[in-house]
Amino acid sequence: MPVQPSQADNRHDAEVWFTVPTALVLNPRSDAVFVAFAEAALTDGVTTPDAFQDRLRERYPRAVVRQRELASEQFTIWYCYRDGRWVQP
Repeated sequence: MPVQPSQADNRHDAEVWFTVPTALVLNPRSDAVFVAFAEAALTDGVTTPDAFQDRLRERYPRAVVRQRELASEQFTIWYCYRDGRWVQP
């Protein structure tokens, strides 16, 4: 879902939009503490995959976040890997 930044964030006159995910794919999903931390971080107002990754790395230093980028998709998915890669649940 697109989110328009506040005037303070928009330092130029150009209109700037950030994208927050409509879905998160969390791995491992079976780690309830990781899932809760990731969901809480997202509700704190993180608006980019890089910022979300930085937030996750406060507790999980190897965390990686990647945005799925398919041209025709009308939604955004962020893949979040606690260990920097996919692990078996």
